[in-house]
Amino acid sequence: MTSLTLISNSNNNIDLVLEAKKTGEPVTELTIQELIDASTYTSLFINRANIKTAIAELSKTLKNLQAEQSGIEIRYQILERHDATIAISIAPDEMSATAEITTARGGKHLSAKAILNVAQSFGVKKGFSKEALVKLAKLAGKKSDGTIVSSDVALGKKPIKGENARIKNLVQSAQERILRPKNLGDGTVDMRDLGDIICVNVGDSLAQKVSLTKGSEGYTVTGKHLYTEPGEDITLNAGEGTSLNPENDDLLISTLDGLPKMIKNGMSVDEVYIVKNVDVATGNIDFIGSVIINGDVCEAMKVFATGDITISGCVESATLKAGGDVTIIGGIIGKKQDVENSHITDLKMSTNISAKRKVYAKYCQYAEISCGENMRIENQLMHSVVNIGGRLWLGSDSKANGKLIGGYIKVGTSVNAGIIGATAGSNTFINFEARILEFQKSQIDIDERLKIETDIIEEIESIKKNIKQLPKDKSNPKTYNKLITNFKFHSNKKRKILEEKITLDTKSQKYISNVYVEATDKLYHGVELIVGNLRDRSRREHGPSRMICKEYKIHIDPIINT
Repeated sequence: MTSLTLISNSNNNIDLVLEAKKTGEPVTELTIQELIDASTYTSLFINRANIKTAIAELSKTLKNLQAEQSGIEIRYQILERHDATIAISIAPDEMSATAEITTARGGKHLSAKAILNVAQSFGVKKGFSKEALVKLAKLAGKKSDGTIVSSDVALGKKPIKGENARIKNLVQSAQERILRPKNLGDGTVDMRDLGDIICVNVGDSLAQKVSLTKGSEGYTVTGKHLYTEPGEDITLNAGEGTSLNPENDDLLISTLDGLPKMIKNGMSVDEVYIVKNVDVATGNIDFIGSVIINGDVCEAMKVFATGDITISGCVESATLKAGGDVTIIGGIIGKKQDVENSHITDLKMSTNISAKRKVYAKYCQYAEISCGENMRIENQLMHSVVNIGGRLWLGSDSKANGKLIGGYIKVGTSVNAGIIGATAGSNTFINFEARILEFQKSQIDIDERLKIETDIIEEIESIKKNIKQLPKDKSNPKTYNKLITNFKFHSNKKRKILEEKITLDTKSQKYISNVYVEATDKLYHGVELIVGNLRDRSRREHGPSRMICKEYKIHIDPIINT
């Protein structure tokens, strides 16, 4: 029978040698594959075309032989040593380059240096990682012969925009400082005279400007430069009672003894009027600056200040009005009224407090309070009329664990408490109407402007139609062209108003979906939530719950602690 042998050739590849003899079983591709599988050359590339050619030549040779007669030797290279190959691809944005290696089949593996050279020949110039190159070379060397291995070998660097300049406050606001008094170490708290706690002195540092940064520029793997932008600058604002440090323009210092107050991009210092109590002996206070009261504000008294009002005691059936914060370490007490069963316009509360910014008190009952920002009552808020621009928080600084019982609450963003309502079924009304009314007012304005533009466009269309019906000798091209210009102007104006309408509607819906009332412990019967045209109330006792608006309805969802 024909003999089959695998022999190494001068190219270090393997030849199939066939010695033709017309006897025995015919030689097939399967016969040759079995020969290869039994050899030590299984990792080499198999040249199938040469195997077919060798079998065809053998068959032709055998036809011309007699039985048991031997023919010529047939020799073809069928097993080849292939070195590892590599292809480099660059991402469309040129921010990465990937190497795809087909591992060696009995040939040479690629070194990290070789991978680098090929990548450079493909135009990759920057962003190489020596670690990534070495890792890829080692990985390819360990993989099975003929396996495809790929990895990023170079990465671009995105430019990083510079950070904006900012103002770093070096002192806290009066409210922040007073609510975090110094602990003496023996468990007691040093409240001393409020003026000593919350005031600053001449020369004290108040705020510091942190300069903008230039950012860092980037590059692509092909070496293109990616430019960056520096951060935006701001000016340190020296308000009244302050000045820039003569030795450092980025540092704001106090020029008088008084109460520090945050303003946009800086601080001011108010002059301070300090009094022990406000009663018939002192009379009412109306002060340009801030007022510190180291005691109580008694019944029927009034305190007006353009800055903050800070009180260490209580406020009872009195009136406060501040251009800044109102901070009451004690409580707010008014005369008892049947708040929930009276119309809100008929209520005349004996205690009235108004602040342009924030309000804080330990507790509050039977009072009317308004503020432009947030309000926090530490323990409980009962039977009061509240109108605030921000959030109502009942509880400690870190946990909403206080109580809201009864009253009319108008709020801007959310109500957070431990318990809302009461077992006695006191009605508690919570209304998010202020922002809704703003949206409605804007909507009316947009609709009015939209109608004006629509009417003008319709009138222009009518005039255009009439002009087209005139004989050519009576029509005026200049007039017609002017109409076209006006038509385009008002059409563009109408389009912008419609875009404004869509934006307003999106903002309105987002606001409605984001407001909420949250009770972390209990939500009792009779808590009524009003958001625009949506209105509903709790009709039973709930555990930890959140009242929200979704799908044009008010829902009470349980809070699930994970």
